[in-house]
Amino acid sequence: MSKPAIQLDDYKGVLVVTITPRRPDRTVDLDGVQRNARYLADRGVRIVMPQCGTGLVYDSTLEEYRQTVEATMEAVGDRAFVIPGVGPGYGRAVEMGRIAAELGVDGVMIMPVVGPASPEGVYAGLSDLIKTLNLPIVLYLKSTDLMPVPATVRLARMEQVHANKYAVKDTETFDRLVDEIGEDAVLLCGMAEKPAVEYMDHGAKGYSSGMANFVPRLSLALHKAYVAGNRAEVERIHGLMVPFEDIRAEGKGKYNASALHVAMERIGLAGGPVIPMSANVAPQDIPRVQALTDELMRHENNKDEG
Repeated sequence: MSKPAIQLDDYKGVLVVTITPRRPDRTVDLDGVQRNARYLADRGVRIVMPQCGTGLVYDSTLEEYRQTVEATMEAVGDRAFVIPGVGPGYGRAVEMGRIAAELGVDGVMIMPVVGPASPEGVYAGLSDLIKTLNLPIVLYLKSTDLMPVPATVRLARMEQVHANKYAVKDTETFDRLVDEIGEDAVLLCGMAEKPAVEYMDHGAKGYSSGMANFVPRLSLALHKAYVAGNRAEVERIHGLMVPFEDIRAEGKGKYNASALHVAMERIGLAGGPVIPMSANVAPQDIPRVQALTDELMRHENNKDEG
């Protein structure tokens, strides 16, 4: 039995933005992609997002993109929805969208624009992409200068747009989006677990996560406790996860992806090096990442967490 088409309610949870594991020569470890993806599906993850920010999509070749998305889909089968990123530029988004559609993905996330752009140009480009790709869309809002509220609301009301990943530290603007978008699209915190609770307090229905690559049960338990109104459990789990997020944020986020690669290897899954333009975790910092990983895995493997 094949899985049904993705619906708005399916986004109300944890969207796991997967890493792209690589071998020592930096080629994509496709066996590792599949092992990592199966680990997530086995632990209850329902939306897997390969080749996005944490997967360093901006620096992947189109062939690596195809291989990674295809391997992810093969690994999870009907157990999870697969929503890869596309972009960041218009032409690259079109090319990636074609690949994604050929592979039969469940939707795509349009990555934030980098490089020369204007609000008018971004709106025109996104609205055209949404129509051209003709897939369920997650919009990634990282700049209210390029995606002001009125334009974002108009885009969110397009039939193909299912969700908005909001990654701006501005709850007042987020409140406006929640009020104006309403039930037309699902509003998500796009900055992982550290601010997720605050943004759920402001109306977010879920959040994207990088840490869930290695502690999916813990991240899912945080969201489950929030929905159940168990604030004490929310604060307990949140407190466990914030220190790792702080490491990822060090040096303006230089370890955002690579700390996850170290953690994945620590638990016996696939990580390997990152590719330029990102930085691998410095040798002197690896023990800190590993120690936090060990502590988090102690809770992840506690059956009471799920």
